[in-house]
Amino acid sequence: MKRMRWLLLAMGIALMAQATTSLVSQVSGYDGDAREGNSTNRYEVAGITNAGAFEAFFEKLQEAVKKNDKTEVAKHIRYPLRVNKNGKSHFIRDEQQFLDEYDRIMTEKVKETFSQQKVTDTFVNDQGVMVGNGEMWLGQFSNGFVVFAVNVE
Repeated sequence: MKRMRWLLLAMGIALMAQATTSLVSQVSGYDGDAREGNSTNRYEVAGITNAGAFEAFFEKLQEAVKKNDKTEVAKHIRYPLRVNKNGKSHFIRDEQQFLDEYDRIMTEKVKETFSQQKVTDTFVNDQGVMVGNGEMWLGQFSNGFVVFAVNVE
């Protein structure tokens, strides 16, 4: 009889643990597979919902930068664009200002770093996707994938 009670108690605890885990995932959005490294989207922490689409965007932007296609690059910027230089930030308000200041923003170092960056070797955190040592930051916003910050030496 005691053995039966222990068995029933153990089964009850196991069922409660399973129900709690299920409830936690439903309420909090916790995804055990993603937490355990089973997610196929390495950019998820940055709010990027489609890894393949982001990587295609990244490669398209790289081609535009390599070709020095200023107009195409300007289409993939989130305005106002934050530009950091010498410890100070200023903002590029629109596409025309970006085009006017392109060479001061997209310096040779920024272009070279971005052109040589493998998308799968980028650093990713909740702020976005970092290129190189922070020369560029990319992310997903309501208007799609964009560059939202550039750090110039």
